[in-house]
Order: sequence, then structure tokens, then C-alpha cells
Amino acid sequence: MRDKVIRKWVVQIFLISVITTVILMLHLSRTQTHEADTKRAIENRKQQILDKLRLERVHELQMTIFQQLKRPPDEKYNINVSMSDRLPLERDILDSRPEQCKHIVYNVNALPTITVIIPFYNEALSMLLRTVHSILTRTPSVLLKEIILVNDASPNEDLAEPLEKYVKLLPKVQLVQTMKREGLIRARMIGAGMASGEVLMFQDAHTENNVQWAEPLLVEIRKNKMTVIQPQIDAIEQWTIEYTGSQMDVPRGGFTWDLRYVWMRMPEHERKRVGAVWKPHRTGTLVGCALMVHKETFFKLGGFDDGMNVWGGENIELAFRYWLCGGQVLNHPCSRVGHVFKPFAYSFDGDREVIVQKNQMRIAELWMDDWKKYFYAATYAWVFKRTYLNKEERATLEKRRQIKESNGCRKGFKWYMDTIVQEIPTPKMEAQYYGEVTNLKSEACLYLANDSYVAMTYSCFFHRLFPENIFYIDTNGRLLHQKSQECIRIETSTWLLKLGPCLTDNKDEKWDVISTNFYEGAIRVKIFHPNTQKIEDMCVTQVTNINKVHYREQMAQVLPCETDKHSEFQLWRWQYKFDFNYNFDPPQNED
Repeated sequence: MRDKVIRKWVVQIFLISVITTVILMLHLSRTQTHEADTKRAIENRKQQILDKLRLERVHELQMTIFQQLKRPPDEKYNINVSMSDRLPLERDILDSRPEQCKHIVYNVNALPTITVIIPFYNEALSMLLRTVHSILTRTPSVLLKEIILVNDASPNEDLAEPLEKYVKLLPKVQLVQTMKREGLIRARMIGAGMASGEVLMFQDAHTENNVQWAEPLLVEIRKNKMTVIQPQIDAIEQWTIEYTGSQMDVPRGGFTWDLRYVWMRMPEHERKRVGAVWKPHRTGTLVGCALMVHKETFFKLGGFDDGMNVWGGENIELAFRYWLCGGQVLNHPCSRVGHVFKPFAYSFDGDREVIVQKNQMRIAELWMDDWKKYFYAATYAWVFKRTYLNKEERATLEKRRQIKESNGCRKGFKWYMDTIVQEIPTPKMEAQYYGEVTNLKSEACLYLANDSYVAMTYSCFFHRLFPENIFYIDTNGRLLHQKSQECIRIETSTWLLKLGPCLTDNKDEKWDVISTNFYEGAIRVKIFHPNTQKIEDMCVTQVTNINKVHYREQMAQVLPCETDKHSEFQLWRWQYKFDFNYNFDPPQNED
């Protein structure tokens, strides 16, 4: 009995000790939690005070930073910097997205993080800072790892101490100084090498990010890491600095045969594939001022070609590479970034034309297969583009070929032309003068009207590609319309130009160009009169038509050539003059 009582007491004492221990532990836990909460609250309050002080200091700097700033005059920038300096660095802008985009809700916690990389050289300080502020204010904090500004050895004073002071007050912004001038391409790679985000956004320094710009792009990167994607690019007017939005209906990127970027209309086959204008769509090339890649994939594919110098062609090359290595290149209308389109102001250390030509030669050699002959034929007409890749440059190009091989990039350029950019026509080998034909006086160009007459339009090239506007003169002296592959004939009752069947023997009409400057000159036709056995020279002239058909419209008509001094309305500029007898080989005596 006594043992039973003792055991009962032991159990009770044990239970009391356990309960006491639990109570003490709970109390201690609550105390520790309370202390942690108190500490966290103090830290949060301190951070709020620091953020407030930092913002106050930022606002103070914004009030004074541009007042006595030493900088070059506006004309050096090809932009109204004085106006930019007067505008807020954080401002409300037009939400230019399609209406459907505004109702999409994104789970930002499920998206990869971003590093935004912005190289700059002698950029207008207010434009650069407005770019930075637009990213900070319109990117969810959980997504933005950092903004890396790469100062490519800018000598301008305002990009030294004033910028350094300001950037120190901004969260998530790093300023990197290059030791020497690297150029845009290598400066981007310097920033990419420092990035900690899962995704890289390469952006120009005179841009402005719109609301919810990042999320649509990141969704597509998360779906497919072999994607390079760009926002739809809106315009910022260079003289008013107004964010005007996009004037184009769902543009696509293409290329010219001298490897420049061009805008193109969305072709019907892509419209049908996508199904809605607000959804991401495939694009042949990248505009270059804003593009996003998955960091690991980007480096695996070789990053930007560091054998390219300064600027030029890197956007075309990257697009070709992603497509031909099994990836995709997209444009997303739900993501908008504004860009100042302005005359070229980027400074080159060296001959700009030669540098860009060599960059483009690398693209042609690496990706274009047999189509590279059109690039060489298109650029050989310009004497100052007749250069070659030296021994060192050929060695770096070989390294890029090895990267291409190691990534299993098996798709050929024919696949790209047939599948991705079907709307870009391949020239005939017989073509001499080719492309859009623009009048030097009016800047209007030839186009084929619905009734097959050749009329004038102001919807011309200037960074856009309209295949229906393409004409060419071939080696047989015929003037042809590229899309229809029919000849342009002279209607003898009106002397207007009209589409018609090509003759087997076209000796009655022989076309050529009286060249005045590379691609420019009078378009001459030698008309053979069988009755008199005489040949008459006539020249294509832009006229206000007095014939009944197309009365009072601007038309193309043949009139007697003004041989002493051609009428301004008889002078034309072709897009290309092809010379297939090109030679870009290095000299035999090169070391």
C-alpha cells in the first residue's frame, strides 16, 4: 500500500514538473517573441526614418541638381535636354497598353527576379535618372534585385560627382565605372557579369518604363528559358520629351539586307497563330533598346558577341542566335517601355562605318549561310564599307562558331526565312538596283496601286519594311515589281507606269539608272521606236497627273530626261545597289 502511494506521488510530482517546464517554456517563448517583435518594430521604424530622410535628400537634390549643372549644349545630345531637366524625374505617363492587359493579375512571388543593366556614355543626366526612377517606381520590389548603371568612361562632368552623389541615395542602384571606353556591347557584358538576378533586362539610358512592364515579360521567361523577349517600344518625343505611346499596330522586327533593324507589319500567318493582338507574338529581330533574357541561358549561349565593337548589329545577332539555336524571340504588347528615337549620337573610337560593317560581317558569316551573299552585295556598293576581318578578328569569330556548335545550333537560315520572316522577300540574283524607290525631292516613294498603276505614297521605308513597295531593275534591263514578279511597262496613251507581262525580248524598253551617288540617280528607260528605228531616252518623273485615270494624284510618269540638269523630281534613291562581284577577303600578305 505504501509503495502504491509513493508511486502515485512520484507520478504527480513528475507531471507537475512537466507542466511547470511547459509553462516556463511558453512564457520564455512569448518573452523571446515579444522581444523579437519589439526589435523588428524598432528596426522597421529605423528603416522608415532612414527611408524618409533618404527620400527628403533625394527630393532636395532633385530641386537643385540641374540648376547649375555643367553639361554640353542640347544639340550635342540630339534631344531637348533643357526640357528634360525641367520635367519631374517621376511623372505620370500614358498607359499605352491594350485594354485587355490592364485586367491581368500576376502572382509576382512566382516570378523570377530581375537585374536591369543600363550602360551609358555622355547621356543626359535627367534622361538617365528618369529611366532609373521609372524602373524603381514601376517594378514590384520583390522582383527587382538591382539596377546596374555602367558608366562607359563618360568624360561629361555631370556624370561624375553629381551622379555619384545622387545614386548613393537610391535603393538597389549600383554605379560601375569602366577603366576605359568599352562600347555599348562590352559595357552590357560587364553589367551582366555582376548581376545577381535570375533574369537580365538590358535597357538604353533614354527610356521610361511603363506600368506593369516587367510581369508580362517574366511570365514568358518562366515558361521557356530559351526566350529573349522585348516590350513593345513606345515613343518619347525628342523635343517635347512627351511620352506619346506607339503609333504602330502590333509591330514586328525584321532586317534589311545590309543588316539594319526595320519595323514590319504583323503578317497574317502570325496574327492567326497568336489569335489576339495583346498576346505575345514572334518577332524576327530585336529593336535593341530594351530586351530581357534568362541569365543562365544567355551566358550558356555565349552572351553578347564580345568580338563586336562599340555598337551595331548585336540586336540582330542575338535574335538570329536564339531562333537558330532552338529558342524563340518575342514581343509583348502588354509590356511597354518608352524610348527616345533620335538621330544617332553615339560616339565611336575609330571609323564608325568600318566598325559597324565588321560587326555585321560577323553576323553574316556566323548565321546567314548562303544568304550572306545579299549582305555583301548590298554593302559592297559603298566604298568605305569595303573592309575585311583581320587575323585576330577571324580567330574570335572561330570561337563564336565553337559556341554555336557546342549549343547544337543546327537550324539553318533557310528555316528562319521560311518559318519566321516569310514576309521578307529574297532578291533575285539578277537584281541590280533593288528595294523601295524614293523621290529625292518629295521623299515619297513608288507603290503599286490596286489598279496596277505605279503611284506615289508617303508610307515609305525609313525604318519600316513594306514588301509591296519593292521594285528592282535586273541585269536584262527590266523594271519589275518584286511581289508580283511582273514587269513595269509604259502605258503609251498616258506615259504612266503600269504593271504588265514581261516580254521575252524586251528590247523596246531597256531600264537603267544614271547614277549620281551610290544608290541615287535618274531612272532612265531607252524606248525603241520600230517605225523610225530610233531610241528615245525618257526618265521616271514624279508628277501631278492630268490624265483621267488617277486625276490630280501624285504619279510616276516617264518624261524626256533633262540631261543638263535633271529635274529634282527625276532623281530617285534606291534602297540597295547589289554588286555580286564583291571581295571582302583579307589581302594575301596579311600577317
